Amino acid sequence: MRRKSTFIVGAVALLAVGALFASNMGFKLNYSLLAPGPGSATGTNTLSVPFNPQVGISNAQTLMTDIGSGSVFSISRYVESSNILDAYPGINFSLVPGEGVYVVMTSSVNYIVVGSHNPAQTVALNAPGVGSATGTNFISYPYHSTSGNAQTLMTEIGSTSVFSISRYVKSSNILDAYPGINFSLLPGEAYYVVMTSTVPGWVPAHY
Repeated sequence: MRRKSTFIVGAVALLAVGALFASNMGFKLNYSLLAPGPGSATGTNTLSVPFNPQVGISNAQTLMTDIGSGSVFSISRYVESSNILDAYPGINFSLVPGEGVYVVMTSSVNYIVVGSHNPAQTVALNAPGVGSATGTNFISYPYHSTSGNAQTLMTEIGSTSVFSISRYVKSSNILDAYPGINFSLLPGEAYYVVMTSTVPGWVPAHY
């Protein structure tokens, strides 16, 4: 399988008639980080880190240690201002709420992601200009978001402000983009959002 994720919600969540309701949820996600081989062309994976990661995970180094240093080649973040990637080992960057990361694996791991959401956290989605070279933002997708696909996420953010939403496809090492492919959003994955006008205080909608 190209992606294999088991989504488990912590004890603070309420489950009713198959729907999820909570204001500030704890999460435990079993998320497959794949090395090169079946399902992954290069061993590159995107990862949405919870807005409040578990205690002790605050930067690329501690995240690599938690995943398993012997299985991880690198962890990278997208830098909006320069349109490049910062990579660890090399730059031990801090994890920023709302930002996704790339994780390149040398051996596959089912990573148990633990953390919680911060419903008061805002995420700046920048158009080209101050703070963004191209208007590209790499976002951490909240695990209990109400937007189930690229089209509904674009509507939620504001269709007139968004140029495109893209996902990284592990199996082919390319990006699927909407408008074009209205792909489903999956807990654990991070996504590119390219803006035409800035939304300075996006608050992700959630259950």
